[in-house]
Amino acid sequence: MASKSIHYQGNHRFSITEKGYIVYPKSLNIVWGKDKCYWKLPKYEKDRAELMQVNWLEVTGCIDKINIAKKTSYDIGFIVSLMTDVFGWSDSPIYLMAKWGDNTPLKKVNLTTEINGKKMVSKTITITKGKGDNTDKIYFGMYEVWNKKWKGGLKIHSVNLRET
Repeated sequence: MASKSIHYQGNHRFSITEKGYIVYPKSLNIVWGKDKCYWKLPKYEKDRAELMQVNWLEVTGCIDKINIAKKTSYDIGFIVSLMTDVFGWSDSPIYLMAKWGDNTPLKKVNLTTEINGKKMVSKTITITKGKGDNTDKIYFGMYEVWNKKWKGGLKIHSVNLRET
């Protein structure tokens, strides 16, 4: 008997903006996302995803089938907020990842320095399409998988990719 996955697979849609792209949570892949003990998933395209509690945070996405010239750079940032009942983030910095071909920078972001209840843009990570990057697909993700502490109270509103 095949088991049903508890991981949420997003619809991988994105919107074009004046200076880049926006990806809403319904388009993201969320580990443990189908389990209501861990996540409250968006019902509609522009709704937010709410983290109830996890000890393994992995949220990823991509934009595909875009025609981008070499040497083009994008700042990638998650738009998130913390709920009033936030917990477990004090020693749990989040890592942002973006990848274009073999170009894989990582940036650590500490959410506990931010103000509860207000939308904020995570520190952005910048990627540039280089000479060897022959793909027109950008991968990105937000992770905290190392300390194994339970954490919760995070809302994900969108991911913005802005050409610099």
